[in-house]
Amino acid sequence: MIDPVDLAADLVRIPSPSTDTDGMRAVQQHVSALLSEHVPGVRISTGGDERPWTLISLGPSGSAPLFACHTDTVPVGEPSSWSRDPHSGQIEGTDLHGRGAVDMKGGLAAVTAALVRAAAQGAGGHLLLTADEEIGSLGAQRTGEAIADLDLMGIIVPEATALGVRCAHRGASWLRLIARGRAAHGSAPERGVNAVLRLAGALNSALATAPLRHDEVLGAETASIGTFHGGDATNIVPATAIATLDQRTVADSAPLLEHWRRTDGIDEVETILDLAALRTDFQAPFVRSLPAPVDPTPVTYFTDGSVLQGFRPDVPIVIWGPGDPTQMHSVDERVELAQLAAATDLFTQVLLSRG
Repeated sequence: MIDPVDLAADLVRIPSPSTDTDGMRAVQQHVSALLSEHVPGVRISTGGDERPWTLISLGPSGSAPLFACHTDTVPVGEPSSWSRDPHSGQIEGTDLHGRGAVDMKGGLAAVTAALVRAAAQGAGGHLLLTADEEIGSLGAQRTGEAIADLDLMGIIVPEATALGVRCAHRGASWLRLIARGRAAHGSAPERGVNAVLRLAGALNSALATAPLRHDEVLGAETASIGTFHGGDATNIVPATAIATLDQRTVADSAPLLEHWRRTDGIDEVETILDLAALRTDFQAPFVRSLPAPVDPTPVTYFTDGSVLQGFRPDVPIVIWGPGDPTQMHSVDERVELAQLAAATDLFTQVLLSRG
């Protein structure tokens, strides 16, 4: 058997920030090797090149759940701001510490341990490992063919929900907003057109008038400027200014995109990311069968579920995993040991009920 706490600690000790292909692949290979060692007849498929994915299937054929886990983490940031080595995987008191402990190497460890336990009793299931989820579910977008023909009764994304079952989250539309000007010497600004001023002036009014919508389940749409860059030197009137916009959406992003394209002072709008909102019927038989309470409120973050529902709209998708969501992306990230143990037991129950 596999101890989920020990495995989670081992995974935390493998740095795998987004875009680190080697790190993400190392996490996937570590999990694949463990399952191959403990479960005879494991079936493994891989692909994705610079955004690697791995699909692991075990047990008998027939309808079974798929667990979808991303293997990247957000960056550590400034290591000196952490109270311990962010990749130590240190177990202290009631918690496992380190980057990815809760998002989502803890969930991955619990799933892996559950698959081994269930397989020992003749049950089966699937585990999909993806890359670069944190920067827009980019790796999951490569997995459509891999999961297209699987006989699935449900998909579980074990992100941190404190083990409450959640069925929805908003989508994400990220835009790059570009304003053009005309360069001139800083001593004669009247000879140029300042792109920074054009863009800054456009943003305030455009944010105030953005046609943001509200959904009964998903809540309100939001729009936030994330970055702003302009100019090349203090003594040059800037010819270009660029801002990035994070919109969390409840419906088709097209009306929001059109709003920004029509905004005076913005000359170009580029789509960086466009993920649909995730919606699963709370009353779906698979959801109701899970051994945990269902919370009807959406999670605040997005998941690979946005992409997977596009590939398999016939399959209910839930977000359900160990850990406190407020620990996601935080300095001194940690996950409770009791949550890892409970998640392993619950995931095993789900797998055995399909065996």
